[in-house]
Amino acid sequence: MYISKIRIKNYKCFKESEIEFRDGLNVILGHNNGGKSTLLDAIALVIDSDKSKRLSAWDFHQGFDLGALKQTPPSVEISLYISLSDNEDYNSSDVALFSSYATELSPKLESCLTYVFYLPNSEHQSYQEIAAKACDTLDVIKIIENNFIRKYTYSIYGGISSLHQTVSSDDLRKIDFQKVDALRNVESDLFSKRADLLHSVLSYFLDYNIKKSNISKEEKESQINALREQFSADTNKSISSLIDRITGGKKEILEYADKTGALYQNADLIFDGSITEEELIQVLNIAVSSSLGYHVPIRNNGLGYNNLIYISLLLAKMQSNKEVAYMGTTNAKAFSILCIEEPEAHLHPELQYHFLNFLRQNIQDGKVKQVFVTSHSPSLTAKVKMDELCCLFKDNSSVTKAYYPGMIYSNDEKSKKFVQRYLDATRADMFFADKILFVEGLAEQILIPVFVKVLGYEKEWLKQQAIIINLSGRYFDHFLKMYNGNIGTFPVRVACITDRDPVVKKDGTDRFVSCWPVEYSDGDGRYQNHGQKYVDQYSENTNIHFFSQDQYGKTLEYDIARYNSKNEIIITNSMSHISELKDMQTKETFAEVCNVCKSKELKDLFTNNTKWNDDLKRTGLIAARYLCSLSKGEYALELATVLSESAETMESFVVPPYIENAIKWLLEIK
Repeated sequence: MYISKIRIKNYKCFKESEIEFRDGLNVILGHNNGGKSTLLDAIALVIDSDKSKRLSAWDFHQGFDLGALKQTPPSVEISLYISLSDNEDYNSSDVALFSSYATELSPKLESCLTYVFYLPNSEHQSYQEIAAKACDTLDVIKIIENNFIRKYTYSIYGGISSLHQTVSSDDLRKIDFQKVDALRNVESDLFSKRADLLHSVLSYFLDYNIKKSNISKEEKESQINALREQFSADTNKSISSLIDRITGGKKEILEYADKTGALYQNADLIFDGSITEEELIQVLNIAVSSSLGYHVPIRNNGLGYNNLIYISLLLAKMQSNKEVAYMGTTNAKAFSILCIEEPEAHLHPELQYHFLNFLRQNIQDGKVKQVFVTSHSPSLTAKVKMDELCCLFKDNSSVTKAYYPGMIYSNDEKSKKFVQRYLDATRADMFFADKILFVEGLAEQILIPVFVKVLGYEKEWLKQQAIIINLSGRYFDHFLKMYNGNIGTFPVRVACITDRDPVVKKDGTDRFVSCWPVEYSDGDGRYQNHGQKYVDQYSENTNIHFFSQDQYGKTLEYDIARYNSKNEIIITNSMSHISELKDMQTKETFAEVCNVCKSKELKDLFTNNTKWNDDLKRTGLIAARYLCSLSKGEYALELATVLSESAETMESFVVPPYIENAIKWLLEIK
């Protein structure tokens, strides 16, 4: 069985949320303070028998209506639903543990455990009298903390919660819940108060080759007993030798004892002792051997590797906890859950990928039933399968809700595979952002952050956690399924920038070729542009908007030249025709620009156009010659550098209007 969902009411950032989980690995993503740790704590409150079940007044969700809060004291309710795994036998130990708390038998077994933290009814009248004086919800929380929190109690019910069937403490102890905190000190956990972790693992794996061999149970016991007897004989010899070595000092010790009055009636002191295998294991420590033959004490090992060693020991301990032959029928665990917060701490990306596969393999091998991982690492997220992801976002009321990328693409396997394949450490940022700007290429990715500064919106950009995602092409349709406003899609505002890139159908063929805006003719079926269909398609969408150049534009670089046709700073060192372009920029009229331009083809195109006025032709010709003169890879980096050099260069630069409109819409700037 596995935890299939959790319902949380009034606990911290969760007002009333239902979050679904999958059998196996669940990776929970979200912002800092977004509810990831709270979610794991909520699970622990139900099934971790070692966790304190008492809460503070500040653990209540604070989005209550004041009037309702004055009448009814707040309470927390957390329900875990545990469902039968695919192909699981009804005779499994998990089924035996949870069947008494069933809520559904068909189409498959589902059980429920519910934690409730509440103020007893006998205290409600007193609560109402004192809470009536509160001016706001904060006052009520303070009243609860000072006067009532000590009177709160908790219960854990099984099955239908309204029936109040109490879950037995013995059943809860059958659940092996292990949590590795985000702020962890694995050295302390390994070597101080939790040193028993290492020693209990070593005890379990003592004579493991015999325990897991194919011989009979009787033969195993016989071989292990023989080894124990040999160990006892060997250690007894060592202890006898040690006693012999201190015999010479015994007389001195006896004199001190006699003088203190400790000895009377010819009493004597006799030294004796024995040691078991388990006791001797307590002195063992770990050293890490390198390929060069060095032995490094684990205290001196890297933090990241010690984290991995600690988690591996924890999984080994969970394996031993399930072994009935080792733990006994009463103490053996039946259901194992491992929670790990931020495994990326101290781990470089390649180790993060390796660690994910390690967890999947442990689940597959049955070492642990279910694993929950929280993270805000794009590097790790890029290697997580879409179906393994659960993303937490807060709405405008600061209420946390869950969203599932795998479910969004449940009916579109093609797009799902495409997005999964294209995810990398940069694109995985989309799972953490509040605002996203999708762009087609590297030039936009490099230049738009500079444009944000030019426009004076940098603080808003950072405050609203906006990011730029380069799709490296027109792949918007696949990604936008996550944000299109349908039920279950992410509550994230998305702006998309796409080039107009006009094309014309070649005479006598169905093939389109690129053309200049000056050639374009609206209403003529031979002409098309790439941007308009997207702009029209999403014009009414509240979550997504597209932005592209007007009918006189073509690409980002073309529009940069159009709106900065007299600004020399846009001409970078890697461009060709530098002198020609600078000369063109100094000319005031189209005719003067034509006289300087050395491209006969471009001059003829603009000269023969009768629909554009001279100003449009002038800026259009400069923009066309500019576009033909640059190397896109170097150009964007050079222009970004030039624009960032001083406030004066930024002030002189004009951001193309469609880019400015996209940024303002995304940041909701009027």
